[in-house]
Amino acid sequence: MKWSRKISDGIAYHYNSNHNASDSVNGKAIPIVFIHGVGLRAESWNQQLSAFTEHYRCYAIDMPGHGESELLPNPSLTLQDFADVLKTFIDNVVGQPAIIVGHSLGAMTALQTAVSYPQVVRGVAAFNAIYERPDEAAQDVQARAESLLNNLDQNVTDQPIARWFDGDPQYRSEAELCRTWLDNGSRLGYARAYQMFAHLRGIAAADLKSINVPTLFLTGELDINSKPEMSLAMAELLPNGHAVIVSGARHMTQMTHANDVNAALATFFTQCESHNMTLA
Repeated sequence: MKWSRKISDGIAYHYNSNHNASDSVNGKAIPIVFIHGVGLRAESWNQQLSAFTEHYRCYAIDMPGHGESELLPNPSLTLQDFADVLKTFIDNVVGQPAIIVGHSLGAMTALQTAVSYPQVVRGVAAFNAIYERPDEAAQDVQARAESLLNNLDQNVTDQPIARWFDGDPQYRSEAELCRTWLDNGSRLGYARAYQMFAHLRGIAAADLKSINVPTLFLTGELDINSKPEMSLAMAELLPNGHAVIVSGARHMTQMTHANDVNAALATFFTQCESHNMTLA
């Protein structure tokens, strides 16, 4: 798999170049944009990118303040800010509506983009998303976020690694990758994004119901924050919604259970193609 890394409007991204160039120019290859979660970076999608790069135009973004992307100037971020960034990226770089695949905060960004800018979205795959987060859980996340902003020099890795992998030795290499990204990333970018994520309860039901494109809600059976019940509830609201719960998985589903995730995505991408052909 050959990847080039570029930057546009302060956003760094990977783009595959395995396609026949004429396919990209003529729009025959559907574009897919992958968006990571808080504290991570584009490489968290490597197992999906290697699976789909032959048949789709795949983009993987470092979101603002992550990886090699610049911070947004506004210190008090909102989910709409991230949706605006994604919409601009699709307009200026992708050049046509895309399927958006997001994880955690990336999933919330994908859903908000589908609500705010439906004209740029062909489908949404929302991994480990939240919905109607309970007060107690929200307070715990907000306390962690406040602590991060007040002390940027503190250890930012041990707690998320423990939540995401629970010390399972079979996922040691994935855990160490995430630890490296958290340790070496922008502390301020991480803290600001986490602060924004901490105050999200989820996309409102009325807004979710406005999403008409195919939408996949996928989460891990053992994810203690983005619970299966949340994905099932969101899927029930949407006319083209579907939920997949990955057995034995936690929060980093796309890394630890790539085969299950890629099988679900392959089916979903086919559904998106059929849906858009029907509308054409």
